[in-house]
Amino acid sequence: MFLATLAAAAAAAFQPAPCGLKDVPPDYERKHAVECGWVTVPRDHAEPAAKSIRLWTARIRGTGPEPRGEPVLFINGGPGIATVDSMLPYLEESKASALLREGRDLILFDQRGSGRSEEALCPDLASDLNAIALQGLGPAAQSGRERAAFAACRASLDAAGIDPGAYSTRATVHDMEAIRRAYGIERWNLAGISYGTLVALDAMRTTPASIRSVVLNSPYPPNSAAWAEQLTTVGAGFAAIDRECSAQPACRGRFGAVGAKLDETLARLEKTPIADGEKRITGRQFMRALWPLAVRSVTVKYVPLAIDRAHAGDDALVKKIVAAFGGGDSFGDYSPAQAHAIMCPESGRTADWFARARERFPVIAGEDPDDNWDTLCAAFRPGFVDPAFFAPVASDIPTLVYFGTFDPATPEIDAYQTVRLLSRATLVEVRGASHGPMVMDDCTLGIARTFLAAPERAVDRSCLAARPPIAFATDGLDALLAGTE
Repeated sequence: MFLATLAAAAAAAFQPAPCGLKDVPPDYERKHAVECGWVTVPRDHAEPAAKSIRLWTARIRGTGPEPRGEPVLFINGGPGIATVDSMLPYLEESKASALLREGRDLILFDQRGSGRSEEALCPDLASDLNAIALQGLGPAAQSGRERAAFAACRASLDAAGIDPGAYSTRATVHDMEAIRRAYGIERWNLAGISYGTLVALDAMRTTPASIRSVVLNSPYPPNSAAWAEQLTTVGAGFAAIDRECSAQPACRGRFGAVGAKLDETLARLEKTPIADGEKRITGRQFMRALWPLAVRSVTVKYVPLAIDRAHAGDDALVKKIVAAFGGGDSFGDYSPAQAHAIMCPESGRTADWFARARERFPVIAGEDPDDNWDTLCAAFRPGFVDPAFFAPVASDIPTLVYFGTFDPATPEIDAYQTVRLLSRATLVEVRGASHGPMVMDDCTLGIARTFLAAPERAVDRSCLAARPPIAFATDGLDALLAGTE
């Protein structure tokens, strides 16, 4: 017990290290008062004296006058997406970072197995999966090769003595507590987006004493009604875009029936893939690339235009969209091994759920095997976590919950499921937005600003009623894809 206590104390130490940022001015870290470094944690928190791993972290000093309030810990989505290197170089452009730094420090960290944090889990798997997707294979053949890639990854992890079971939401919550102790923080605020909201919710029921307030930006609760299969959520998100476009005379007149055009385009590309050098772009690959365009609240306005041009046979545009968004890393460096080590046991996907969803959205589902998820997880990370994990979270911690009406990742019902047992939660519906709508405009940002300043007070949401409807883009897509907009 004494040795375990010593090991736990050592795990809570912060070890400064150069940030090593690329493509930033020489004085960038000094200007923003950034400190990077490692926090060492047990690989298995139940055995703190056993093998340890290191987490890559960064602390950005808050803006504004002293004294500073309790810091904010940002919890990224994914899982599997790197955080520090995808956010730290963009402090001057990021509305979210600017908001969260007002009067308080901002803490970033790469979740174990992602970014620079240890352990690197099958680092070549992401590129291998992308290469498979671009071969233009039939659904069954593609699924088979993906399963083989994950099985090979699992074999390499076993050979290295790495247990994928050490990578979970609960492990990340324990990692966060180690980071908090390492930084000498008594209490902090949590700000999570997408999957990061699940981590925040689990922390609310696991380590509530250290949490002042929580912002959930597009929540994914453990009792999610949608995570059993994402197909319905994706289909519903695109259907919502179609309905809004149809309700606006200008959009309807310019683009027509967006939903029908999407179905026709996907079916055509499945039957006759586009040749792009040695690559073959199928309907599945185009949908995979179109999803990141739809999931971003700042780019969802381009979706009808993208679908219309693809439907009209603009193969050059399809190639550009796939090149920009089809690689799986459009949100930053991505570890599919870390993601599936968590998602396989923590999601409820089954073949029966997928089959039922296919009845609603047959074209989006395509010919993917109903049991594709089950067989992949059986090869890589079988089984489920303790059923108690899936219970709704009950808490009296002040919580602000955002959701967007177009979101193809975390739907409206997840937001309502999230707040069911949160006695001090405020729900913020952002119409015409997609995923992560907190930073849509001055209204949505202002709500978060006043909440973080005084989370115990009632939140004024009156500005939401005055927000104008979304203006779907009729041009500008090429500039976006070229990186000039």
